[in-house]
Amino acid sequence: MTSQPASTFIEKGIGRLLSRFQQDFLPSQTLSDIVGQAERLRNMTETLLELSRQYPERAGTVLNVLSGLADVGVIHDMASAAEEVSSLARKMMGSLPSGTKGTGDTFAGLPALAGQHDGMTSSALGSHFVQGMSPEVKEKPGQWIASRDEPYCAPEDSVFSDEIICLHCGGAFSMLKRHIERQHRQSPDGYRVYWGLAPDYPMACESYSTMKKLEASRTGLGHYDRKKKGRSRIKA
Repeated sequence: MTSQPASTFIEKGIGRLLSRFQQDFLPSQTLSDIVGQAERLRNMTETLLELSRQYPERAGTVLNVLSGLADVGVIHDMASAAEEVSSLARKMMGSLPSGTKGTGDTFAGLPALAGQHDGMTSSALGSHFVQGMSPEVKEKPGQWIASRDEPYCAPEDSVFSDEIICLHCGGAFSMLKRHIERQHRQSPDGYRVYWGLAPDYPMACESYSTMKKLEASRTGLGHYDRKKKGRSRIKA
């Protein structure tokens, strides 16, 4: 199998990050609002691509920082996303001349950006928290997440009638929610955003959902017998 160049993975990462911003911050807006964001989105794309070309060894860190700022609410709409991308570019361009490429050091803007996380320190998030995890999900030993550029399989190949494949580890489950919370510290919404999945991407396979519906029907869950309730009230 022919391996893809690193630049291809970075471009995919940029696409996923900006797709996440669009999915998180644009769905409730009108068509005219979305059209109005096109220029801002184009500028962010060009800026991130330029940074990845000038500082390829830091490109992954840049994307992780921006994703982390969105996780903790510093980036909360498309305007703040554009502002953070622009600020990050200014810090990198000003502090890291292109002649220093390849040194392997973290980019100069990282400490400043890390300080903007609204007081959410590593101790508050947990000692093993990494960008992309859901801060609201309880920390447990051994939790980990896969790189966005390395899902176990293509999302469109992960859902079957009797199982759903976890994109992090490749495990097959009838219900995915509990697994991703315990093993990968992601909420269902966080999992969908991380992998760029549709909002209606299922957390349970079809056969499991059908079984639960049948069980609910047999036990009368969700049904209220007004006549029976009325009779019991009369006896009392």
